[in-house]
Amino acid sequence: MEHDISLEWDSGPTADLRPPTEVYASIGLPHPEPEAAAAAGPGAPIGTIRARQAGRLLGWVTLYGDGESRVGAQGERADRLARRLVRGAHVGDPPPSAEERAAAVGMYREAAEQARSAGARILHWSGTDTAPEGNAARALGARVTGEIARIWTVDPRTWWAPGGLPAVRVRALSAPRVGVIGEGAELTADVAGSRAYTNAAEAITAPGVTADILGAVLAELVELLRRTHPDVTELAVFEFDADPEGAVRHALPRAGLRIEHRLLDFELPLT
Repeated sequence: MEHDISLEWDSGPTADLRPPTEVYASIGLPHPEPEAAAAAGPGAPIGTIRARQAGRLLGWVTLYGDGESRVGAQGERADRLARRLVRGAHVGDPPPSAEERAAAVGMYREAAEQARSAGARILHWSGTDTAPEGNAARALGARVTGEIARIWTVDPRTWWAPGGLPAVRVRALSAPRVGVIGEGAELTADVAGSRAYTNAAEAITAPGVTADILGAVLAELVELLRRTHPDVTELAVFEFDADPEGAVRHALPRAGLRIEHRLLDFELPLT
């Protein structure tokens, strides 16, 4: 197999718990509770595909179903889960490796075969278009059925405030928090190494604030990062907003951020 990656299929009753337990043990953490180890899937777990290289766990994909013709798949990458458990942050991950991409293609291909054998007609999964999940979707011919969220980015070092933003008055939050507050909005960012990360649903509070004002406050956050964290080369904002008229979605481009990745739903017909 490409990159010497081997696949393991496990359909036992605890198959979905074994890979995260292995990751926890690898970093010296106690075995997780079943609720923490198991990913929340659309139905009961059917089985899990694990990918290994020279014995090392690369990742896994668990199949979920409820007896219907549509089976869901949910994947995880071992090294990235380990980093999140150690750091407690969602920033600082390197780009996907060739091994991760090859493993994802192999695991989702095997997932399709196992789902087909179980009588399913459609395999569904979600992932970022630029991540291994998106790469697997393209390699297997899956179709995009919806957009869940977007990741907007900007490099504070080369950024300049766009013209036309309204004047706003904000102040920096007290350390150790990194962020700004003012004009009815509060924005924070998690900084780890060269990256800063903001989950819009959790770190942007701006009830009733217009997109123009919020865009100007966002620009102040970028300026703050450039001034106080000169090593930060990327601010990434995870924007999950079901309302296409939402202020956050329209404020981000006003502040000079651009969409770098899209979190999508994929479906692969199995018949």
